[in-house]
Amino acid sequence: MEQATTFCIIRHGETDWNSIGKLQGREDIPLNINGLRQAEDLANFFYTSNFDCIVSSPLQRAFQTAQIISKKKSVPLYIEPLLVERCWGDASGLTFEERKRNFPDGIIPNQEEFEHMQARAMSAIYSIHSRWMNKRIIVVSHGALINSILHSVSHGEFGSFTTRLANACISLLQFNSDNWNVLYYNKSYKELQEQG
Repeated sequence: MEQATTFCIIRHGETDWNSIGKLQGREDIPLNINGLRQAEDLANFFYTSNFDCIVSSPLQRAFQTAQIISKKKSVPLYIEPLLVERCWGDASGLTFEERKRNFPDGIIPNQEEFEHMQARAMSAIYSIHSRWMNKRIIVVSHGALINSILHSVSHGEFGSFTTRLANACISLLQFNSDNWNVLYYNKSYKELQEQG
């Protein structure tokens, strides 16, 4: 059987800004109590799974999530700056409703272009693949960035513009011989437990 690099991509746990629908972007917001609980639940879920390392965005909501999983599993944790969330520019800190009201034409000053974010995200993923080829890696990042990865590897079938990722959701991807296979995406650990 052909070997593959397996990416288990996790969106960070909940923050207070998530709970009220604020765009966080590069704002460094920590996990709230529910988010810490979600991270602990993820750590328990992955405890018996075999992964070689964890790679995280440097923003604390992702790093806290990754750190809790890493400590439980005793696997090394690395920071990848390219996994940082999309910069929302002048919309940072706004709710979705405020963003629509303030920028009805959808043009947001100082926002990172989607194509730039997606190229950055895929550069991070291919760099991780090169470093840990044919290994199993947990990647902890952010909603918009993960969606851009899903959009890229599925050729637009899902991900950006079609999928709203939940906090602490799990997506499983495999890469071999220049081919991507999305095994599942946007699943909660509870859904995966029920599926066995």
